[in-house]
Amino acid sequence: MKQARKLVLHFDLNKTLLLADAQFPNQTKEECLQEILAGYAWGKLEQRDEKSPILWKLLVNQFSNQRPAEDMISYKEYICQSLPLKTEGDSEEAIKEFNDAAIESRKQQYYSFVKLGQPCMKLKPEYDRILKMISLPKAVIEELKLRQDEFGNLSDEDIKAKNLTQLLNEKDSLNNIFADNKYFLLPNFFKTIINLKKQKREFAIVFRPFGTDPKNVLREFNKFCIGEHPCYSGRNNTPLVKFDGSKGTKNYIILEKQSAVLFRKQNQLAFGTLRRTEKESLEDGYEKEIEEEQVTLYNGSHMHVQIMESLKENCGLCIIDDYQFYRQNPVESQAKQLYVDQQDYDTQHIFFDDNINDTESNLIQVIDAVYNQPIPRRKCFNKYLVHVDILDVIKDPDYFLKAIDACEKLRNEEIERIEKGIPDEVAEIQKKSDWELLEESNDPDYLRKTILPLLIPALQLVDIERPEDPISFIAYYCLKNKDSIKLPQPPEVE
Repeated sequence: MKQARKLVLHFDLNKTLLLADAQFPNQTKEECLQEILAGYAWGKLEQRDEKSPILWKLLVNQFSNQRPAEDMISYKEYICQSLPLKTEGDSEEAIKEFNDAAIESRKQQYYSFVKLGQPCMKLKPEYDRILKMISLPKAVIEELKLRQDEFGNLSDEDIKAKNLTQLLNEKDSLNNIFADNKYFLLPNFFKTIINLKKQKREFAIVFRPFGTDPKNVLREFNKFCIGEHPCYSGRNNTPLVKFDGSKGTKNYIILEKQSAVLFRKQNQLAFGTLRRTEKESLEDGYEKEIEEEQVTLYNGSHMHVQIMESLKENCGLCIIDDYQFYRQNPVESQAKQLYVDQQDYDTQHIFFDDNINDTESNLIQVIDAVYNQPIPRRKCFNKYLVHVDILDVIKDPDYFLKAIDACEKLRNEEIERIEKGIPDEVAEIQKKSDWELLEESNDPDYLRKTILPLLIPALQLVDIERPEDPISFIAYYCLKNKDSIKLPQPPEVE
């Protein structure tokens, strides 16, 4: 039996593994969740008469990351339309003041959207279930309180002043990132790592923040690796988990020496640091660290060779991508880069990010490491690139594992095609039938194409009619109108 290939799993942070957004440090995790879910509540605009205001009405009684119908808009879209931002007409200072006030007003609408009397109050039970999924267990909360009294709490200034080795040895229990009793790194990320270990897979973890300071993420991840994470410590009926090199485990701890900062303008990589210098010359910006042999600079193609070599020696890395470079010209070629060797059949790189899409705003460009040429975007989706929806990450414990399986399947098909000498053009012709694509679609897509087109109008009608037997009413409606949904037919069996 052929040994499974090594996985190199690259993870964005914000809205991929974290609810908290570094751009809004004063926003709680629950407020972040509310803003996300406001974009998953679907309805339509209604107006009783010409004198009445146009209002948004909820039509789908569950959160969905898929637009159920083309004429529906989310509650978040409605709020953004109701409170538009200015782009011209005033001074820059006046525009900024107006937009800041509008953004704050939007957020207040998001924060109350499921409360009694609000448009989405019917979604409150599901909201509460999702909120529970991101909340720490009660026993862990109690332990955090006791350990805070015993060991104190590290302030943001303390954390900034200490390096990762010092933070690893601190006795605190991460109280500052759990202050609101919610998870920081989402638990299904840790479950993915644990399950990959159970499957005896060889894998590496690469954090790829886009300008965000990852110190708290690495601090929590390292505590997890040494068995001191409050949710994976063996205390309070939690599992004891270690990835620190002890008892035959591999060492995933990420310290400064396993970290790097990318500078796209200079085309250089500063390896051995989390600090981004503002100096134009990196030799000047890291002069002290270079002298003390803590930081090494790599240029051009040597940057990516160094990353590949480091992944042979380390199971964990952190590479801070250059957000400022991308911000000056926000196109795919200026964004994050993923180098893959398509001739290496024993390694598979997979990048998880919420900003992966099929447009020029796609945030990851995949580069062939041998030819140093971009790989067409359509060849990378669900093989090297995975668009992440954070609601799926929260709700599905196997979300990342399923995505990995799908990526490996596509890569296996590609390798089989290459070995058989089938050209790309022929492979394009041999596309799967609509029936096969429907059968292989993920759960939300399958329901959106097969059931929701009938179920949504049935639910709307039952809400209006209020029949004595709503279940039979819905069943009769669906059976009566099932022919209106055109589904692909299975191929005939010869």
